[in-house]
Amino acid sequence: MGSNSGAKGTEGGSSRTEGEIQENISENASSNSRTEKEFAKVVIIGGGACGMATATKIRRQSDFDITVLSWDSHTAYSHCGIPFVLGKEIESLKKLIVKPLAFFRENKINVKLNEKVTSIDLNGQVVITGEGTYPFDRLVIATGSLPFIPRESRANILPYGIFTLRSLVDGMLFEKALETARTVCIIGGGTIGIECASALTKRGIRTTLITRGNDLLTRQFDSDMSAIVREHLESLGVEVITGESVILPENFWKQKTLILRDRQLPADLVLLATGVKPETWLAREAGITIGKAGGIIVNEMLQVKAGEKFLSHVYAGGECAEVIDLITGESRLSQLGTTARSMADVIGNNITGKHSTFGPLADPWVAVAGDLQFGGVGLTSGQAEKQGIKTVTGFSRGRTRASYYPGRKDLYIKLLFKNNCLAGAQLAGGEGIKERIDALSLAIRKEATIKDLLNLETCYAPPVSTLVDPLTPAVKAAARNMRKIKGKGN
Repeated sequence: MGSNSGAKGTEGGSSRTEGEIQENISENASSNSRTEKEFAKVVIIGGGACGMATATKIRRQSDFDITVLSWDSHTAYSHCGIPFVLGKEIESLKKLIVKPLAFFRENKINVKLNEKVTSIDLNGQVVITGEGTYPFDRLVIATGSLPFIPRESRANILPYGIFTLRSLVDGMLFEKALETARTVCIIGGGTIGIECASALTKRGIRTTLITRGNDLLTRQFDSDMSAIVREHLESLGVEVITGESVILPENFWKQKTLILRDRQLPADLVLLATGVKPETWLAREAGITIGKAGGIIVNEMLQVKAGEKFLSHVYAGGECAEVIDLITGESRLSQLGTTARSMADVIGNNITGKHSTFGPLADPWVAVAGDLQFGGVGLTSGQAEKQGIKTVTGFSRGRTRASYYPGRKDLYIKLLFKNNCLAGAQLAGGEGIKERIDALSLAIRKEATIKDLLNLETCYAPPVSTLVDPLTPAVKAAARNMRKIKGKGN
């Protein structure tokens, strides 16, 4: 949601409870209850997580005429699973297709693949593609994101041997190329780059990971926590190079060399994992407002803004739409599949007359590279500093099982407190990361104080925990740091 996301929708807004999807299924909600004949045609642009989930949600709740327009060759697949296919933990990319095209046909959802939308006519309520025109009563823009390519070129194409990993077809092409590759360079120090680097080592491929940031995961982790991830990658045999920009030569297919500041790096293949940017050009050309974070501005009902008002019949969700940060209240983007899925529920409900709203996000996330799990929720120290927010941190290193129980693994926890309340958490370790992040996400949403967490009761059994949960020392460390700050203030 953009800076005006708190405004009411044009068909009647409602007060938002932070971080919750609010539903009102009252039969007499007159502002949203309409006969199906009035709003019979729904057009969805984008066949990703948000678009397809919206389509199935609407179908479950109505008999509307639903058309999905996607320029992808596949639909309803898990992009997040691609690194694990590359690492041969999943046998094929086809296994990532969650629902086949036949499922949507059986449910009378008209899915048009390989069909690119060229324009949206808001006044005429028509979507135009290279194949034809599609009139709509309700429109959903779920165009997702495009890979960010840190490269200037005379041609708008990548040289042979340089890949992105944004679609299932991308994954197929890269996987095929890996069959004869001995060395691969991955550019980008985010989760996808890290997961893919780990995966390629399982194939016996010499892998180098390069990022222009001083650390890995610069947007998600503090330096001390990212160092844990780096150490793990290096233990797998990945060469990690930070603080470096890379020049991709036009004739890479022939030269097979990357140029760094003080060296040349041989590579059979290059994977660009340098992040994404929201795909908003269709919306922008149609006169829909784009926010300061680069995504489509939406209100709490996920309706888009054009000019000075929000449109009651046009929605946006997924990576192309802005959201509100739960901690800072600022507009930003969310690139999580969980966010896209939640937005789809809200859009589907509002289109079918069940009034719903979408609140601010803490954005819990988790990733896996080899035997290491890592993730976080809420603020990092770097984000807090940019926002001028004062935080107090607490850190602990513990074990995931009793000291005498086989298979115990290290666990690192870093907590950030703002105004005495939990505002962020970063974790890395061998197991149990996802569950702890979920719990800490709830604690942030409920504004749990440091006293609440000091009084937290935790359970114990030797195969799954230590007698004193590793969270407790992290909270106590933060409490000590708070007392030191207060002491200096006095």
